[in-house]
Amino acid sequence: MNALFQLLSDQELSALLELMREFYAQQHMQFDEPAASLTVNRVLDNPDLAQIYLIFRGAELAGYFALTFCFSLEFHGRFALLDELYLREPYRRQKLGKAVVVFAEDLCRKAGIKAVRLEVGRENQGAQSLYRAAGFKEDERNLMTKWL
Repeated sequence: MNALFQLLSDQELSALLELMREFYAQQHMQFDEPAASLTVNRVLDNPDLAQIYLIFRGAELAGYFALTFCFSLEFHGRFALLDELYLREPYRRQKLGKAVVVFAEDLCRKAGIKAVRLEVGRENQGAQSLYRAAGFKEDERNLMTKWL
């Protein structure tokens, strides 16, 4: 497998937004391009908030992932959230997702982060299988959200 992970820069913003639009449509989530652009620019200006990587298979743009950073007493400091992981359909089931998880875990270990969390759709059995095989377990508590 020829996987390459490229940290996002300003020059790739339009490519990332295209990938995000695809991902959100597939997940039946609302995509607000101006808000997404502002949020990504905040990340580019402050890498302590998150890191966004484009995923390439050879020279082909295969997808992206975002690793965001949070703080928790339970996790004894900073922890990471594998916030979004999207692979275009032709690149799925080729072990790219596994390579992303290994790469993200390595980034976290180097940063002294001891826990990685993620969200996955209840209906997304393929992604759940990937994450379970990588050692992720469902928490005993439900994640709940309230938009403000």
